[in-house]
Amino acid sequence: MKLLSLLPPGLVAVFKKEWASYFNTPIGYVFSILYLFLSSFLFFYGLGEGSFWDRKVAGMEEYFVWTPLLFVVFVPAITMRLWSEEKRSGSLEILFTLPISKWEIVGAKFLAAWSFLGFTVCLSLSIPFFIWAFGDLDLGIVFAGYIGCIFLGGAYISLGIFLSSFGKDQISSYILTVLVCLFFFLLGTQPVLKFFGGGPSSFAYLFALSSHFESFRLGILDLSDTLYFFSFITANLAGNVFFLRRNYP
Repeated sequence: MKLLSLLPPGLVAVFKKEWASYFNTPIGYVFSILYLFLSSFLFFYGLGEGSFWDRKVAGMEEYFVWTPLLFVVFVPAITMRLWSEEKRSGSLEILFTLPISKWEIVGAKFLAAWSFLGFTVCLSLSIPFFIWAFGDLDLGIVFAGYIGCIFLGGAYISLGIFLSSFGKDQISSYILTVLVCLFFFLLGTQPVLKFFGGGPSSFAYLFALSSHFESFRLGILDLSDTLYFFSFITANLAGNVFFLRRNYP
């Protein structure tokens, strides 16, 4: 609460409204339960061989393998309504008449969605504690992996908020965000890199969100990857503000 007191009052007001909406509607609970169930199931049992029980290794690297793909499916579900619902309810024009800058509005929506995702991800901390109780778990790798999840989630959320401003309704916003997030995920996969080959593959790898998450998954806190995520987030938020200023002066 002390941190919120340091932020502009308008930003705090919008943040509280958006944060509360995740707990006042079923979507927040559905999102958290499904994400935690699927991430845990894929880690412990997988899709055949290679499950946690098969490997018999006290590590969580494989848990973070699924994170980028799960975020592609789940993050759009928490960003699809951020602007689409404002348009549907007719509250968008009212929101822009308040003495709040568009930067504060966009920033508040982003921070609320990012905080909710971070809250959900932290609920999965029971998994490393369970493994740690029965094996020699490398806590450094776990810490870096969770930091990477937060950064990656922030990147997907910033993209989802930006794309939500283009959508006419929640469904179209969700589909559009899934497709674009999937594009940034696939850019870093080996089949796509092999398809491009040479210089284009290096360019694709540079912009792929999944490739910048890889170092965190392996337990490495890389400054360049961290800067990329913050730059990606800032660019999307700036693009959202520019779009709103142009269409809602």
